[in-house]
Amino acid sequence: MHRCVLYLGGYDPVTPEKFFRRQAREIGHYRDTWGVETSVSPPEKAADGHVWRTEITSKGDDWSSRTDFRLLAWDDLVKGDFARPIWQRVPLSLGVLADFLVSGTVFRYFFAAWRFALYFIAPFIFSLAFLLVAAFVAAEILHWQHWSAPLLAIVAGLAIYAGLMRFPGDRWFVSHLLDARTFMGEYMRGCRADMTARVDRFADEIVEAAQSGRFDEILIVGHSQGSVFALEALERALARDSDLARRGAPVAIMTVGSCVLQLGLHPAAKQLRARIARVQAEASIEWIEFQALTDVVNFYKTDPARLMRLAKPGSRPFPHVSMVRIREMLAPDDYSRIRNSLFRVHYQFVMGNTRRYFYDFFSICCGPLRLGDRFSLTPSANTNDKRPGFPARDLPET
Repeated sequence: MHRCVLYLGGYDPVTPEKFFRRQAREIGHYRDTWGVETSVSPPEKAADGHVWRTEITSKGDDWSSRTDFRLLAWDDLVKGDFARPIWQRVPLSLGVLADFLVSGTVFRYFFAAWRFALYFIAPFIFSLAFLLVAAFVAAEILHWQHWSAPLLAIVAGLAIYAGLMRFPGDRWFVSHLLDARTFMGEYMRGCRADMTARVDRFADEIVEAAQSGRFDEILIVGHSQGSVFALEALERALARDSDLARRGAPVAIMTVGSCVLQLGLHPAAKQLRARIARVQAEASIEWIEFQALTDVVNFYKTDPARLMRLAKPGSRPFPHVSMVRIREMLAPDDYSRIRNSLFRVHYQFVMGNTRRYFYDFFSICCGPLRLGDRFSLTPSANTNDKRPGFPARDLPET
């Protein structure tokens, strides 16, 4: 098996170098959990620095595979957002909040997945709490009988708000999450030319991999906000080459910890829904989405196509939706260590398991079965194989 994995992560400032160091550590969990042999080549970057790749080889008792793993990087855009001063970042995020409230999108979140709705509004609530503390202190200073009280009140209020946004704000990812809301809202409205160009670059990478003829499977993985851009990049790749998935290796897309509905439920996201519908119309492409209750960042127990009104009577499942349990991926001590860390739970979707389970990111990316075969999406699926490196359970939970 020779596979190409094109991975798109979420709104994260982690550099590619740090990403691949973490990946090497997590592959160690895959090796230990499944009893396989692995080796990983040093990461190499494209000339523009937007795509990084490494080759992962895996070997079991009677199988072997090679994975050309490509990171489609956009961390530089995230760091650019972080570099803006707070007096720009907060008002921009408030504009996005107003947009999502007035359009009714936030209320749709509550009906679809109330945990995600709370996660969406949480940074705004924290920011408001910091503002109230700053306002209280400023009001107290105004009671001073001194000519400088108004000026001191303004300076102290601003300083306290800025300080609280740094601590405990940074620890609680308040600014990070506000920027993420802003970024996604701006992209939906067509105001992020930098990300539009980057998605076009990623589409070119998909086309190159598919046209190379070197692979037995092309697997596109979108995690968190990256799920939106993975689908958009695939649609643009199909626009460049309509026979992309018909003449060579099968093409599949997998979304985990998905935020597709973060934009998909907004009335203004017509272009996104139209692009997903065009991918859906390509019968040779399969899409599977994994959701988990303990990950508040995803839309648990939802059918994205139905909620975006893309599902038609008698149409094929697109995506195939499968529920997973993060607890079952990890040894008890490992799960106890991360269970109270919102983002660490969210990232378990793309980290190594320490317990055999039917969902295992590296088994999917580096094992001997194609995605469609592994999860019985195609007639050729081997649903009885229990060898190391194969699913611990063959059919996804529904």
